[in-house]
Amino acid sequence: MHTIKFKIDEEKDLYNPFDVDDILLSEDVKNYISGQLTSRKIGDQVEILIISQKPIDKEKVEKAFYQWIADEEMDIKREFRKNLLQQFWMFGIGVLFIALSLAFEDKVGMVWYTVLSTIGAFSMWEAASIWIIQNPKLRMRKRITTAIGEHAVVKIDNKRA
Repeated sequence: MHTIKFKIDEEKDLYNPFDVDDILLSEDVKNYISGQLTSRKIGDQVEILIISQKPIDKEKVEKAFYQWIADEEMDIKREFRKNLLQQFWMFGIGVLFIALSLAFEDKVGMVWYTVLSTIGAFSMWEAASIWIIQNPKLRMRKRITTAIGEHAVVKIDNKRA
């Protein structure tokens, strides 16, 4: 069992201060939980223990956590789609410009050949960058989100604070 403990003074400290309905968790809470999950063993149950002297509505807190997970999953899906589109777009541009540079190698000056091949290489490098750098970060976010969604239990301790 991996326990994430945090202490709050009031229930409103859990929520985004701009959210009048108190259904959105604050960025500090989300970042703290995500950061604590990096040391968790895969498959471990996650217990989120909220310590407060004042009473806290557990159902409201759980609803906010599940809303966060649902929103995060949608954001991750959207970013994966955006990355895939950008990868294909940049790779296509790279292939086009490299093909143009090879086709016009003897027909245009060395400067134009260099410009065309540089644009092509840069575009392909950007496509590779998305694949090598951005997608693994998204996969890690997805793993953390899945861990919270599937393995997390919210507990409230009003006695210890």
